[in-house]
Amino acid sequence: MTAGIAAPDMATSRVATRVRWTQVAPTLLVVWIISMFDKSNISIVMANPDFLREMNLAGHSVELGWLASGLFIAYGLFAPAWGWAVMRYGPRRTAIACLVVWAITCFGSGLAANYNMLLISRVALGAGEAALFPLTVTLVSNWFALAERGRATAFWWIGTMIGPMLTGVVVTGLIVTLGWRAQFYVMGVLALALPLPMVWFLVRDRPEQHPAVNSDEARLVQQGSLELDQGAPGRIMRAAGNVWRNYRFWLVVVAVACNNVFFWGWSIWLPTYLRTTRGLSFSMSGYLTFVIFGCAVATILAVGHFSDRIFRRAALAGAGWALGGVLLMVAALVPSAFLSVLLMILALCAQQIGISCGEMLMHSVVSSADMGKTQGVRAFATQMTGALAPAMIGYILAASGGFTGGFAVLSGAVIISAGCMVTLARQGL
Repeated sequence: MTAGIAAPDMATSRVATRVRWTQVAPTLLVVWIISMFDKSNISIVMANPDFLREMNLAGHSVELGWLASGLFIAYGLFAPAWGWAVMRYGPRRTAIACLVVWAITCFGSGLAANYNMLLISRVALGAGEAALFPLTVTLVSNWFALAERGRATAFWWIGTMIGPMLTGVVVTGLIVTLGWRAQFYVMGVLALALPLPMVWFLVRDRPEQHPAVNSDEARLVQQGSLELDQGAPGRIMRAAGNVWRNYRFWLVVVAVACNNVFFWGWSIWLPTYLRTTRGLSFSMSGYLTFVIFGCAVATILAVGHFSDRIFRRAALAGAGWALGGVLLMVAALVPSAFLSVLLMILALCAQQIGISCGEMLMHSVVSSADMGKTQGVRAFATQMTGALAPAMIGYILAASGGFTGGFAVLSGAVIISAGCMVTLARQGL
């Protein structure tokens, strides 16, 4: 354990319950996996020839790009309102409400008779899922000591990779066997049948409200909070003053925003790229995403454990983002399809080092009391920026006929993310 980080004494740790790890963390993981199903499935759908033919979208790369970008724009626009809801009604009630909303929108996508109806349903899904960051980061701040938040963040953040990883297998299989509309219905049922009951029965806003939490676990979390920490993050927070004038917070926001340009631009178009540029079949390009995102899951878990030990996340984030940008550009230029896929796997793993450490940094630069409102604003800024990426790639593809120019923009985005980490790394964060 790094010196200066508040840690519970061993006597307390031996008798404390572990509800935060056995109930709250697994619930957040499941919520994020299902949410990523609902967001990422469009990347598989829009590479499906039957969907393109039925919706008359073959060759319409710009319209296809807006199916993702429309979702992310709504995600960003509604995030501040959800941040207010988290502070007013609590993260548990907010989670229940947003789960119901996005389940309904999944059914709407399956029922869409034309492109406009499908686009509206995707926009509505983005509005519903906009609650995720404010409620998730608030729950992690409320439920975990500062020295545990790297692992806690990794626990839910791997859902952002497990979701796309399983999407490649599950959604591709559903489309092949039942058709593209049926998979939307399955996504709606999943949202109601799995994460909703878990949130209802297993989660409370704070440890002291949970019937299964004993006083030792509640005390452990309280004593390990950012505000009571005597190390570098605690000193920085006490000197930060108004959170909106805290430049460290805004550096992390800019870094995450540029990261979202990289991730959503790349992941939404990945199956189409593999099918049209690298010559893989629809099924193979979909199933291959399982392998690519599976490697990212292992990376996130390792980074979460390692970052809690060294407690220096900015340097790790900067190195990961810089390496990810370089590897993606090389992957776009090599002639071999096999080598391109291998480099893309490495690029995603490097990028995930960056973003997972970036998410962990939020807990070093924002107090628990400010989490709800700051993460609503953060989600607005980062999602609105990332929202442009899928449509941008669509425009570049339409203009140039290839992905190289688009991938160059995505690589440049995470180089900017890496640059944002220089100041924070020098301050020991």
